[in-house]
Amino acid sequence: MTIIAWWKRYQSRKQARELVKNTRKLLRMHRDIIDAKQLKYLKDVCDDLKRRAIGEDRPHLIVELSEELEKGLAKTFPHAPGASLRENVEVFLVAAIVAMAIRSFFIQPFKIPTGSMQPTLYGLHEAQEDGRGASLPKRIFDCMAYGKWPTNAESRMPNSLLNFISWIGIGKWPFGAAYTLRGDHIFVDRFTYHFRKPQRGEIIVFETNDIYTDLISKFRFSEYEREQLKEKVWNKFYIKRLVGIGGDRVQIEPPHLILNGKIADDHIGFRRMHSGRDGYQGYVTTGPLPPPCFLGTPADVFEVPNNYYFVLGDNSRSSFDGRFWGGFPRQALIGRAVLVYWPFTRRFGFIQ
Repeated sequence: MTIIAWWKRYQSRKQARELVKNTRKLLRMHRDIIDAKQLKYLKDVCDDLKRRAIGEDRPHLIVELSEELEKGLAKTFPHAPGASLRENVEVFLVAAIVAMAIRSFFIQPFKIPTGSMQPTLYGLHEAQEDGRGASLPKRIFDCMAYGKWPTNAESRMPNSLLNFISWIGIGKWPFGAAYTLRGDHIFVDRFTYHFRKPQRGEIIVFETNDIYTDLISKFRFSEYEREQLKEKVWNKFYIKRLVGIGGDRVQIEPPHLILNGKIADDHIGFRRMHSGRDGYQGYVTTGPLPPPCFLGTPADVFEVPNNYYFVLGDNSRSSFDGRFWGGFPRQALIGRAVLVYWPFTRRFGFIQ
């Protein structure tokens, strides 16, 4: 007997033993609902398969009785119509539930929408290079790795999609488009803050509905201003750097952030801001935005209420942050920004 023939016989006996074992287990589980004659028939086939076929090592009988047993099982336990579809749906639902649980309690993905945290994190922004003469492989690589493609800010979604396809496929540059890079995509840790409090200098994500409610209750707005504010703040998620917690006294003496009467330098994020290097320009009291409601001058002091947080953007000259609304309550906190997972730029990796 050759090795191949021996191996085939060995595998056949092994599969037959598994079939007998699983069949007997199945019959024990369902013996109270199976017809008595069918139950006896399946038991007899199992006994024959084990004693006569496997025990006497008769390959042809093993195959014959295995097929007979499988047909008997299929007749006794027929597959319901759509069983495979139901199984696939169940797998999908379980996967969706697990994904939602991870998203709700552990890690949640976010996309940076604006440039308020530059140069630490970037939103959608125009690239420095033109890119019109790039080859097809480079266009595809730039899109997949760096999120680069030509975008016309005034185009509707269908036109933008067609423009993108034409650019990837034939290199046709859309009229009025600029070469843009998509915003940084990050993971937010929703788990850690269940066990410790947020720390100054960390970059955090939070909901903004409470900010809108507080502003409406504290200040008078015209109907138009209220609608504009609601569009900007309601049902949004902001990402900023945490600079003050309950009881802290916050000031800005450009370019420095002053916490409780001292320059804040206990976190790398603050030290970068104060350095004025690598794109960091320090903190300011005013900028191109309308005058802030708080910290409008170096003499102004904001005392953070208990159970509130005060945040500022790293792009202080163009950031709608705590200078305009004050603090936000602890229950609005979502989590801590920990990782840039796309695109693969120099910012890829852990966030500081």
